[in-house]
Formats: sequence, C-alpha cells, structure tokens
Amino acid sequence: MEIYGGSTFYISRLRLYHAYFNTIPNIKMIDNIDITAMRKWIETEMKEKIKKIHYNQTYSFSKRKNFYSDHFFIMRNNIVIYLFFKNVSILFNPNLENEAQELQNQLLLFRVRSKKNTQISLIINASKGLTTKSIEIKKPKLNLNLHYNDDFKKVHLTILKNIKKQKSKGLYLFHGMPGTGKSTYIKHLIHQQNKQVIFLSPKLASNLDDLALTEFLLDNKNCILVIEDAEELILSRDNHHNSKLSFLLNLTDGLLGESLGIQIIATFNTDLKNIDKALLRKGRLTSIYEFKPLTIDKTNTLLKNLGHEIEIDKPLPLTDIFNFEVDTNYHPKLKKAVGFRN
Repeated sequence: MEIYGGSTFYISRLRLYHAYFNTIPNIKMIDNIDITAMRKWIETEMKEKIKKIHYNQTYSFSKRKNFYSDHFFIMRNNIVIYLFFKNVSILFNPNLENEAQELQNQLLLFRVRSKKNTQISLIINASKGLTTKSIEIKKPKLNLNLHYNDDFKKVHLTILKNIKKQKSKGLYLFHGMPGTGKSTYIKHLIHQQNKQVIFLSPKLASNLDDLALTEFLLDNKNCILVIEDAEELILSRDNHHNSKLSFLLNLTDGLLGESLGIQIIATFNTDLKNIDKALLRKGRLTSIYEFKPLTIDKTNTLLKNLGHEIEIDKPLPLTDIFNFEVDTNYHPKLKKAVGFRN
C-alpha cells in the first residue's frame, strides 16, 4: 500500500498504521498541547515501549536548529502516537480500547489551557495605518451578587455565554447614570473570556465609517469592540442620515457583521428614549441593560459589608457607596476615576 501522502504530506497516518499492522485503526485525538514537553516525556518515560520512530524535520536558519513537522512513535503494543503541530493522535487496534484510553489520559496532562484575557487593546494611528497597543487591565474585586441589583446575575450569564462564542456578532448596550458600575463590569467581563478586546475612544468612534478603520477591523476579526460614552454615535437620527450609526449597524448585522464576527459593547448615560430605534430592532440587539443605583436593601447591605454601621433611606450608586463618608449631612466624596470612568 502507498503510505506517502503526496507532495504536501510526509506520511499518511492511517496508511502508515495499516502498513505496519494490516488493520484499520481507531483514533483518539487531543488538540492544543505542549508538544515539546509531550515529546520529551514519551522519549524518556516510554522509551522501552517504543519500537520505531519516523519523523519529518525542517531547519530554521533563525533558530539554527531543526524543528519537527511530523513525528510518529510506533509502540510495541501496536499503538501509534502521531505528533503534529499542537496536536496528538493515538491510532490503535479496536481491541486495544482500554490501553489507548489509558494513554490518552496520561497525555491529557500536556494540554495547554487557554488563558483568560487580562489586556485591552487601544487603537493608535501609526505610520502604516491603524494598529493596537495592549495595556494590562487589573481584574476588579467584584461580587455580582453584592455589587449589582438582583436582576443582573441572569443578564450577566446570558451576556457571558454569547460573548464567548467564536465568530459571532452581537450588540450590547449598557446605559445608566454615571457611577453605577458599567465600566467596572466591562473590566470584569474582559477577564472572563479569551477574545481580543479593543477600546474605541469616542473621538475615534466619530470616524467609524473611515476606510482605514474598516481595513483595521478586517484585520481584527472575532474581537470585542468597546465604545464608551457612545452618545454621539447612537443618538436618534430623526430624519437625518447618520453614517456613523449606519456603519455600526453594519458591524452587527448584514453581510459585514457575518464576515467580521465582532461583538460590540457600547455604554451611554443618556435616556433610552433618545437612542436611535434602529439599534433596538429585534434580531439586531443582543442585550441591553440599565445599570441603576442599588436598591435600598442592597445599598445598606453593601455599606455594612464595607464596615459602615449606618442605614440609608434611598438607593445609591456604587461610586457613592464605595466613597461613602459619614457626617451630619450625607455628601459622598468622589474619587477621581482612572481608566474606565463609570
């Protein structure tokens, strides 16, 4: 049997197995592995079980060493371990199910788990066009049950589920008075998923229909775009054409949206009635939530949690609660915000 895979492949794994053992194998696979660590483990810990080795290497002039492309370990128990890029395949006789499963369980130790995102990318105008510069975003100490009203936990779970979907589009509108936790929640959300998060400043957002930005987005598919203070972008057009809004709608709907797979999170402080109704159309808007001051019960619970032995008779926003000072006349002391502002 011809075992070679043609001009673009070294050896066909299935044909190689058939050539050695004259049977059609079953296969167990693991992706996203630390291939270097796994290879060393196989070569040392399973050395006595290896019958033969076949490999394909390519020389790197920059690294001055050979790198494996394909690597086959023919084991004495009629199992073949095939390493390719960041994947491993275990080919085995159907009668060796237990042995193959035990081997897979051992090799699972080398799987690389995706790291949660800890950065946000800022768009900058470089000599060759728009590009990004990443900055670390510190994970906020956030308790969704304590810091937000009771209806928010369910909303958060839905948002998180949708945000994590690969190559999916979506529009999320967060609105409410300043200090109610919109930006803090976005920071929290960044740490809950693995996509690139790009911050679009209000000034740059005003150029959303710019050809340069379109080209930039084509190079940054499957990302999350955060637009804070997006009033200028999403206020009602009445009878006037708003090209900025049209571009935004195209990112979350239609052919452009399907192609880019961009999730957009926009925050604003204006009343919902001032928002262009085109944004609220069913099927276009993924989620909308109004961040309100905490209820009286929630306000007092959080104040007590922060060490304040006092009861308040009105709802307070998070900013006022975290900067609360007790005196004869309640006047919350506000600290200057850094980074995200509300």
